[in-house]
Amino acid sequence: MDWWNEKPMRLIQTNLREIDAMLDTDEYMRSLEDFSANVLLFNVGGIVANYPSSLEFHYVNPNLKDDFAGRVIERVHEKGMKFIARFDFSRLNQKCALPNPDWLYRSVDGEIVNYNGQVHTCINGYYQQEYSLHILREVAERYSIDGIFFNMHGYVTHDYSYNYYGVCQCGNCQKRFFEYTGHEQLPLREDPNDPVFRDYEKFRTETVRELFLKRVEIVKRINPHIAICNYTHSGTDIFRKESNTGMNRPLPEWNYSATENVRTVRGTWDGMAVSNSAVHFVDYAMRHTAVSPHLTGLRLAQNLVNGGWLDYYVIGTLINQDDRLCLDLVKDIYCFHQNHEDDYTGLQSLAEVCLIVPESSSIYESKNELKGIMRILAENHVQYDLLHDSMLQSPQIDKKLGRYKLLILADQRTMSDEAVGAVDRFVEQGGKLLATGFTSTCDLKGHPLGQIRLQSIGAKEFTLKPKAQGAYFRIREADKSIIHHFERIDLVYLCGEALECELEDEAFGLLGLIPSCMFGPPEKCYITEETNIPGLIYKHYGQGKSAYIPWGLGSHYEKLSNHGHSRLLMAALQDILGHREPLQVTAPALVEVSYYKGDSRRLVSAVNVSGQLGTAFHAPIPIRDIRFTLRSDSKPSRVYALRRSGDIPFVYSEGQVSLSLDELELFETIVIED
Repeated sequence: MDWWNEKPMRLIQTNLREIDAMLDTDEYMRSLEDFSANVLLFNVGGIVANYPSSLEFHYVNPNLKDDFAGRVIERVHEKGMKFIARFDFSRLNQKCALPNPDWLYRSVDGEIVNYNGQVHTCINGYYQQEYSLHILREVAERYSIDGIFFNMHGYVTHDYSYNYYGVCQCGNCQKRFFEYTGHEQLPLREDPNDPVFRDYEKFRTETVRELFLKRVEIVKRINPHIAICNYTHSGTDIFRKESNTGMNRPLPEWNYSATENVRTVRGTWDGMAVSNSAVHFVDYAMRHTAVSPHLTGLRLAQNLVNGGWLDYYVIGTLINQDDRLCLDLVKDIYCFHQNHEDDYTGLQSLAEVCLIVPESSSIYESKNELKGIMRILAENHVQYDLLHDSMLQSPQIDKKLGRYKLLILADQRTMSDEAVGAVDRFVEQGGKLLATGFTSTCDLKGHPLGQIRLQSIGAKEFTLKPKAQGAYFRIREADKSIIHHFERIDLVYLCGEALECELEDEAFGLLGLIPSCMFGPPEKCYITEETNIPGLIYKHYGQGKSAYIPWGLGSHYEKLSNHGHSRLLMAALQDILGHREPLQVTAPALVEVSYYKGDSRRLVSAVNVSGQLGTAFHAPIPIRDIRFTLRSDSKPSRVYALRRSGDIPFVYSEGQVSLSLDELELFETIVIED
C-alpha cells in the first residue's frame, strides 16, 4: 500500500518566506516533533526556488546560503517523516517574467498584473505549459521527495488584494478557446447567463485538468511513489482542501467547512487520501495574525472524526508566529491523533443518506442550497455522506448510489442525460429521492432546457416564478395530516425564485403558493389570494419514491435559518419518504455527530459547535447527557471513549445498543467493539 493510504497523517505546512532560508534547522525540526507531525509540506519552487536551481528562469531565493531544501529533506527523512514539495507556477518574478511577455496573463484591458514584483502567468502560456515541467523534473530527479503539491493550479483572475482583472485575454487563451469551442471571442465577464461563458467554464475545467495530468505524468515517470497532492481529483493521490477565512466573504463563517471538505472526498473517490488544511491566519493581508483557536480546533476535530488527515498551515515556521494562542490546542489534538491513529484508520461511513455536492451548478449559487441542507441534516443528527456531482457521470455511479437508501439533490441544475438516467434508476429500483430547486433543468454545460428532466419527479412542465417579496406557502389542514410538527405553523415564507409546476397524473402536491401580498403599511398586511400551486410534490416511481421541493429551501435556511424551512425538509425526509436513522441521537442541535465502522468496531463521534456566536468563535460550552441508540446484531464486547479514556456503560436490548455521553467538550469518539 502506498504511504499516503496507510493511515490518516498529521501534516504541517510551513509556507516559508525568503528570509526563512537562514533558519536554524535543528530548532525547526524540534518544532515539528513537538507537534507530533509526520508529514512536512513547504515551498520548494515556482515563485521562489529554495534550492540552487540551474534553470535560467527559475528565480532563486536571494537569501540562499546553501542547498536549503536539500538539507531539510534529509533531516525530515532522518526523523522518519514524509516530505511534500510545494510549487506555485501562477506567478513569476518580474526579472524572469518581463523578458517573456507571451508567458503572461492579460486582463480585459490587455495589461499584465505585476503584484509586488510577481507577475501573473497564464495557464496556456509557455511557462506553465512547458517550463514548469523542467522545474518539476529538476526537483524530482535531484531530491528524494515523497510528494508534490501544486498551489493555485488554474486560472487566476484576482491578485492578493482581491482586485479582479477578468477572464484572461492573452493570445494563447484566444487560440485555444477557439480550437476548443469555435468561439472567436473570449467572454469579458463571468456571467452565468452568457452561453459563451458557460462554454468557457467547461474549457477552463478541461484545460486545467489537461495541464495537471501532464505535470503528473512527468513526476510519476521519474518516481511513481511520489504522491501527487492537489485541489482536483484527476491524477491526484492526496486531495488537498482548505478551511480558511476571508474578509470579503459572507458572514457568519461556514462552521461545517472541514466536514464538507473531508466527506466530499471520502464519499466520492475511493482510495484517495484527503488532507483538509486548517489555515492559521485570517486572510492574505492579515497573515501574521491567527483566527480564533477555537475555530482552528473545530476544523481539526471535524477532520479527525471523519477520517481525514490533520493539516495545519502557517506562514513562516511554527517558531516565529506572532499569534501563538492556538498552538497548545493544535499540539493537543495532534498528540491525541498520534496516540489513537489506529482507531481512525480504514473507516467506512454508516450513513444511509447521500447528498450530492452541486459543484457544476455553482455558477447559479447552488452551493448555498447545499450548505442550508447540510445545516438542517447536521442539526437534526441525520447521518449523510457527500458525493461530488462529477461522479454522476461515472460508470461506477450505480454501484456508488446502491449503498444508500436516500439520495438528496440540492438545486442540482446541471445534469447530463447519463446523470439523469442514473438517478431515475436509483429511484426505480427502490431508492428514495429528495430534490430541491431547479434540479435537472440544465444540461451539463449549464444551459437551461426549460423542463424538469428527471422522470422520477412528478412534474416536467413549469412556469418560472421570479423572486418577489411577500410570498408564502400555506400548510393546509389536509397537508398536516401527512407532514407533522406543523400544529402551530401555517405558513413558510418564500423569498426567491420558484417553479410553478404542473403535476403529472400520478403525482401529489402539498402546500399552496400565496403570491406576493401586501406587507406595508400594517393596515394593509393581509393575504388576499391563495393558489393550489404546490411547494412540495411527491410521487411513487417504480419501487421507489421521490419528494420534490421546487424552490430553494436550503438557500433560504442558509440565509436566515428559519424553523419552518428546517421542519419542512425533515417532514419530506421522514413523513413523505419514510426515512429512519440507524443512529438515534438525543442532543442539542449544536452537537454534530458522525457514524463510521472499522475492523470489528464502530465509531460514534460528536463535535461541539456551540462556540460560534455570530462572527466569533469561543470555547464550546460543555454539553451534558447526550444519548445514542444504534442498531446492532449482537451485544458489544466493550464500549469506551477515546478522549476521556474510559469505559461507557451501555444497555443491549432487542437488537439495539443504548448509551450516554456524560459531557462533551470540543469532541469525543465512542468506540463500540463488536
